[in-house]
Amino acid sequence: WKTRRVYHVCYPFSVQLWAHKKLMNERCNMSHGQARREKISERMRILQDLVPGCNKVIGKALVLDEIINYVQSLQRQVEFLSMKLEAVNSRITPGLEGFPLKD
Repeated sequence: WKTRRVYHVCYPFSVQLWAHKKLMNERCNMSHGQARREKISERMRILQDLVPGCNKVIGKALVLDEIINYVQSLQRQVEFLSMKLEAVNSRITPGLEGFPLKD
């Protein structure tokens, strides 16, 4: 018997195969459109959890608007911080004379 260790419990490969087949049968019994909608809804919930304050918004279009606004604000923050870092790096001479050398 082939076994696979899961949380310190060994399950025979046949049990795992049975569970996988059962899951696949459940998915096949769903219509393709229903499975697709469920997948989209699951991904929307994941996105809502990632974006602060997005759980309060109702409706997929408004949720997507919130997510777009949040990602755009993150892009602006990255641009600002990149410019700030560039300004700091331009003040330091290429030889790093302002820093003590290690002996």
